Amino acid sequence: MLLSLVEESTRNDISPLTRRESRYYSGPARPSRFLIPSPKALHMPPQHPALGPYHDRREMNLGIVLAGLAGAMGAAAWLHTSGWYVTFMTGNTERMILEHFKGNHILGLGALATVLAFLVGVMVATLARIHWWKKSRHGATLVTMAAAYVAWLVDVLTNDSDAPLGVVPILSLAFGLGALNTSISRQNQVAMPLSYVTGTLVKMGQGFALHLSGVRRWVWVAQVVTYAGFLAGIVLGGTVFHSIGTHNSLAALALMSTVIAVITWKLDHPRFADKDAGE
Repeated sequence: MLLSLVEESTRNDISPLTRRESRYYSGPARPSRFLIPSPKALHMPPQHPALGPYHDRREMNLGIVLAGLAGAMGAAAWLHTSGWYVTFMTGNTERMILEHFKGNHILGLGALATVLAFLVGVMVATLARIHWWKKSRHGATLVTMAAAYVAWLVDVLTNDSDAPLGVVPILSLAFGLGALNTSISRQNQVAMPLSYVTGTLVKMGQGFALHLSGVRRWVWVAQVVTYAGFLAGIVLGGTVFHSIGTHNSLAALALMSTVIAVITWKLDHPRFADKDAGE
């Protein structure tokens, strides 16, 4: 696992542009031969570049877990519909226009509704953070958990057990994912996205380039481990949800979101909220 890899390379991998981090290492500066960080690189104080936007290892672990939940939610929605994405708002934005050119007006309106549900989820979680959950950040996960339960209950009441997901469950999941993406924020601005990975891949690629060029070391690590968490959630969700039917999939997703809400509460720390607020 990436978080457990690293050894002496970090000691000798200090570029001229990262002198403020040099107090954490010893040894001469020289280009790194490898992209894999040493264990010390990921156990450094909060300022270490491997942490990226995360405050420390604890928050990095939290981001990985939440990205996994996002991946699982996306897997449930895609597997039990005709390829409906609740994580991919770029694609939904294109579909809400382009479907009309193909005469698929219902699909275009559905894509528009998905984008709006995602947007409202972001707004609700942000407002709740500002007004009610000022000293804790697991409130967004509670909103996501509630959305998963709504999706499950509505599906049970309105659908056959193996029928594709209806509109309300899909929109509930999109709403929950919008809320979930506000979890890692700074001054109410997202610092690490969890379900929309295009930006994550761009930062990952830039981090690789910076590392290989010797400009700045290890800045790609945070994006890689978060992306890996998202992938793990997709694999787990796909493996479980593919064979157990729609009702059971949403029930399992609701249970998973409950467990992760508890994990988030345990991994959260009061000082994070103070830092996030604009310390």
